[in-house]
Amino acid sequence: MQSNLAPAGSIKRRRIDVSADKQDYSPSKGGASAFPQPTEAHAALMAGGLGGSDDSDGSEDEELGPRPTMQPRSENDIQGRLRDLEKIAIYMAQKTRTTKKAKKQLRVELDENSTHVAQLELEKGVLTTKVDTAEKQVQKLQSEKRQCEDELEDTQRKHKSQMSQMHDDQQRLQKDVAGLREELEETRTNLKSKRSECTRLESTVSKQASDQIELESSCRGLRAKVEQLEDVVNEREIRIAELEQDVATRSHTIEELEAKLRKEETMRRNLHNTIQELKGNIRVFCRVRPLLGEEKDAGAALPISFPSCEDNNQIELTQSSENALGRTTSKAFPFKFDRVFSTESTQDIVFDEVSQLIQSALDGYPVCIFAYGQTGSGKTHTMQGPDTISADEKDAQVLGIIPRAVKQIYQNTSKLAERGWEYSLEGQFLEIYNETIQDLLAPAARAPTTGKQTKLDIYQDSEGHTRVKNVTTVSVDSAERVHWLLARAAENRTVAATNCNERSSRSHSVFTLYLQGTNTLTGESSSGVLNLIDLAGSERLSSSGSSGDRLKETQAINKSLACLGDVIAALAKGNRHIPYRNSKLTHLLQESLGAGNSKTLMFVCVNPSPLSAQESLCSLQFATKVNSCQIGTARRQAAS
Repeated sequence: MQSNLAPAGSIKRRRIDVSADKQDYSPSKGGASAFPQPTEAHAALMAGGLGGSDDSDGSEDEELGPRPTMQPRSENDIQGRLRDLEKIAIYMAQKTRTTKKAKKQLRVELDENSTHVAQLELEKGVLTTKVDTAEKQVQKLQSEKRQCEDELEDTQRKHKSQMSQMHDDQQRLQKDVAGLREELEETRTNLKSKRSECTRLESTVSKQASDQIELESSCRGLRAKVEQLEDVVNEREIRIAELEQDVATRSHTIEELEAKLRKEETMRRNLHNTIQELKGNIRVFCRVRPLLGEEKDAGAALPISFPSCEDNNQIELTQSSENALGRTTSKAFPFKFDRVFSTESTQDIVFDEVSQLIQSALDGYPVCIFAYGQTGSGKTHTMQGPDTISADEKDAQVLGIIPRAVKQIYQNTSKLAERGWEYSLEGQFLEIYNETIQDLLAPAARAPTTGKQTKLDIYQDSEGHTRVKNVTTVSVDSAERVHWLLARAAENRTVAATNCNERSSRSHSVFTLYLQGTNTLTGESSSGVLNLIDLAGSERLSSSGSSGDRLKETQAINKSLACLGDVIAALAKGNRHIPYRNSKLTHLLQESLGAGNSKTLMFVCVNPSPLSAQESLCSLQFATKVNSCQIGTARRQAAS
């Protein structure tokens, strides 16, 4: 609906400021009028302005300015006051005209609004009629709703009753179905069992019929085969008689061959011993280890060389020194031994040369192999192999002489078992530390009565063999047992760090293997001993930097090695008195160094580093003395 009200702008023009009409024109305090009486012109103007027709044009509605005010004047300024009043009168006349125009406009708008109100009243009557009709429809629908709700409640009660009855019927039917299913399953099981039984019976009947036919056929075949076998038996009886005669002949030949083989085995042992004696009952091998770690990085010229020779038995050491004039001179020291192994020689090559002596121990001869040299020259590596080795590396190429020797002995005893030989092996592991013998297999062993550590003493048994009292002896029933012995001894052996070697052996270790053999066919017996010795490293006090316990150990090591040198020197000179008892080491090795009938092999191990040239020279000179010794002829020992 459109509004018939005047625009906002026209309403703004109709605003009348009536505050000016309320201005107080009261007379002054003096009782006389403050203003002069209006003139005729002023009265005419007022009459024309206030009494103007309402129909005056007034098309131009001007905005009234501010209302004129009376200016402060003196009482004698009548003309000034009159002018001010004229201005006020003119302003009031204009304001009156503007008010009348606004009043006329408001009347027009009031008529329009009245018409609009009449229209709205008419529309209100129509809407009121519609509302009454809608309320009646709502009342009717509510009545229908209540009727439908009553019907719905009645239907729900009936439905609930029917559902409860159907649920009871369903449970009853489910029970009936379950019972029927059980009966059906039982019937099926019985039917299946009956069918299986019928099938089995049919199969049995069919099989029995087939078996009967086969048996009848087999009987006919067997009768024919029996006849053939009787012919074969007759032929084989004749062949058996011929073979028995041939076996008797061959048995006689086998006995002759076995007797010949035993004679040849004895001859082989004698020849093998003769060969070893021709090589010398005391031999010296020299082994030079390769450079390691920082030694390779040094890049200095090596003082050791290997002259070309067919027997690989020569080595030369060059030593440089300064004379009084400050000039450096070099001097070569050539040495010759039974065999020289260069830095490139492997454990396999070394053991290949030693294996013949191991066989001599199995043949019943005492054998001694010991390693000599300065600390860090590779003695323990030569005799045992690496410091630590797992069970999975037993057949590796890094194994030393001790585990390889035991492995070879087991292989050979297995072969000799076919010829009637039976062997038992027992081992012991000792160390000589500060001139005291200690048991590496039972280092903490103590006497049961005193509680003190059991004393181990060296003595000679009834057959003149060197033995140790109270030592732990272990049955070596397999090659793997030796690895356990080595590991146990390595845990208990005394080692320490010095300036020469961060893991220096501070004691002499002695592994002894006793071999007792008996031939059940010939009645022969043998008793061999294998001593495998890893001597402690020789070292000078000035280079080792030892002090305290290390100093005491170094002095004991050097003293025992000096005593070994004295024994070697006495043997080389052929003296009647040999000072074996000057140290526990020489006393224990008395049987191997010439007092008995041992086959002895010495490994002189050399460090090729230029820093170790002086110690290497001393070791090679000592080995030369040993190589010049002659010991008694070795004799085979029979088991007592």
